[in-house]
Amino acid sequence: MIVHTINKVSALGLCNNLIAEDDKVVLLEDGVYLGLQPLPFLVFAIRFDVDARGLGGLLAAQTESIDYSDFVRLCAEADKVCSWF
Repeated sequence: MIVHTINKVSALGLCNNLIAEDDKVVLLEDGVYLGLQPLPFLVFAIRFDVDARGLGGLLAAQTESIDYSDFVRLCAEADKVCSWF
């Protein structure tokens, strides 16, 4: 399993076709704006970044808000972490 981190909206185009069914996507920084729309894979968004941008309560249903402890746990469980920016 790969954790893909996306920190800006335009980075999704770089990795969209590389995300496998069992991979996880973590949205951070300005990448959390992607969480406003339904995406075809498992999505997490860093709560601090969501709140900093006033997006609390606006994320799509399948986007789960997580804290940094959850983020570290996901990365530790993954075989790889790929950052897209």
